[in-house]
Amino acid sequence: MTYRSLILTIATFIATAAFAQNRIGSGAVDELYQKNCASCHGQKLEGGQGSSLIDDIWKYGSTDHDIAKVIRDGVPELGMVPWKGALTEEQIRSLVIYIREQNQLADKEAIWQRLKPEGGIFKTEHHAFKLEELGKGEGILWAIEFLPDGSHLVTQRDGILWHFKDGKRSKIEGIPEVWQHGQGGLLEVQRHPNYEKNGWIYLGYSENVGAIDRDKPAGMTCVVRGRIKDGKWVDQQEIFHVPPQFHSSGGGHYGTRFVFKDGYLFFGIGDRNREPGVQDLTQPNGKIHRIFDDGRIPEDNPFVATTGAYKSVWSFGHRNPQGLDMHPETGDIWEVEHGPRGGDEVNLIVKAQNYGWPVITYGMNYNGTPKTDKTHQEGMLQPKHYWNPSIAICGIEFYEGDQFPHWKNDLFVTGMASQELHRLVIEDGEVVHNEIVMKNQGRLRDVHSGPDGNIYVLLNSGSPRIGSVHRLVPADT
Repeated sequence: MTYRSLILTIATFIATAAFAQNRIGSGAVDELYQKNCASCHGQKLEGGQGSSLIDDIWKYGSTDHDIAKVIRDGVPELGMVPWKGALTEEQIRSLVIYIREQNQLADKEAIWQRLKPEGGIFKTEHHAFKLEELGKGEGILWAIEFLPDGSHLVTQRDGILWHFKDGKRSKIEGIPEVWQHGQGGLLEVQRHPNYEKNGWIYLGYSENVGAIDRDKPAGMTCVVRGRIKDGKWVDQQEIFHVPPQFHSSGGGHYGTRFVFKDGYLFFGIGDRNREPGVQDLTQPNGKIHRIFDDGRIPEDNPFVATTGAYKSVWSFGHRNPQGLDMHPETGDIWEVEHGPRGGDEVNLIVKAQNYGWPVITYGMNYNGTPKTDKTHQEGMLQPKHYWNPSIAICGIEFYEGDQFPHWKNDLFVTGMASQELHRLVIEDGEVVHNEIVMKNQGRLRDVHSGPDGNIYVLLNSGSPRIGSVHRLVPADT
């Protein structure tokens, strides 16, 4: 491969990863709709001989199952022919997703008008807030973590760890070298729960140790910890590394966020573009892992006694987990992961359980072709919530402050492609409400409940990317 072709390949991959979530309403599924459905329901689903599919009126039920049943079985008495002999179950499933996409496109402007700030004030169901910028610079910011003095650390994906204090940022010197390949780089940062006593800071990032996969350099997600003294990274210890034979040359789906609980560290690794390994317990990709916070493997992990299994696996069947947090009252661990085109998921993580990827999904392939017709299968857990179309989820955080009392213990979810911040209300282990509280302020990569009771977000916008730290503060209306 020539240097020019290598650059073009990398650029194409990055473009695909960046914009695939925004390809709604396009590709093979659009051709499928135009060929089979547009003559009755209109080229833009606005209706004609048949009913509109974007007016949110569903005579026979509004769920995915209901819509698929009408497509499959038809409504002959009303002139709607059954398509079960002409379309496969996979194609029917892709049409359901396509209808959801078109509904979002139809609602997009109305949603923005409702959420547009007036005089710099954002109004939501319960609270009004202003968005304050605290600092910015070139580069993609990925994760934020606060220190006891109120300053905060921020990771930049291309391998920089920033310290923000009093409106100024400084670079932490001596952090480990990261492999900034595709979606990989310097990802997560968190302090240990007993940081004020032990000083440990944990980093999650992608590394390359010389592994080769499919004749190309390969890498994998890893975890280290160290301390920061006088602006330098010192005392580094290896916490979690994957042997080179499991490394992948794929540029996507590194996963990783951290949750500390009862002396354990939980974190996720995505499928690394190697889907067959996700359902294979001998491989680390597509899993939530659980280790002691010093890197040891707990003897009560669910697959420790399973021959050949990767001993740190806690749950499996995950596509690309990029959000992980613990409920402040119940101690339950919640996760969000990217679907393909559609099907971003919110999951309650349970020991030893299978979350289904790639056997079941609520999404389809990026090019609009079906992935599978299966959204359910025995032995595979269902998400507690999912998005069609995809919002391109990333960081999540349970709000624990007092500045926004009606949001206490609600789960905030960032959307990159949709440029949205969602608030999920969780009751008895179920998502019962979803509100968009902010839109079109930039690609949201992380959200954090700050020690001052405000909510902090990382935004990325522009080309080249400008990363910025903002906070949501209460506003009078």
